[in-house]
Amino acid sequence: MSTQWRIEVRLGTTQDAIPILNVVVEAPTEAEALRQAAVLADRELDLANELLQDGQEEVFSRAEVTDGDIEHQAHT
Repeated sequence: MSTQWRIEVRLGTTQDAIPILNVVVEAPTEAEALRQAAVLADRELDLANELLQDGQEEVFSRAEVTDGDIEHQAHT
């Protein structure tokens, strides 16, 4: 029988620390709930890294356009 588990991960040891991860999973055991939370955290980290990379590329693209240094030009 599955149970709903709320998993919160906080940085620091104080109770008022804001959770960096807060998920509800359904699992039969505490260990399985923690495993599911870890998988979700990995996915979020991958997405955050992808967004960071995309954001850095956008910043570089804008800087290149501003400087007139366009790396990829369309040739007609």
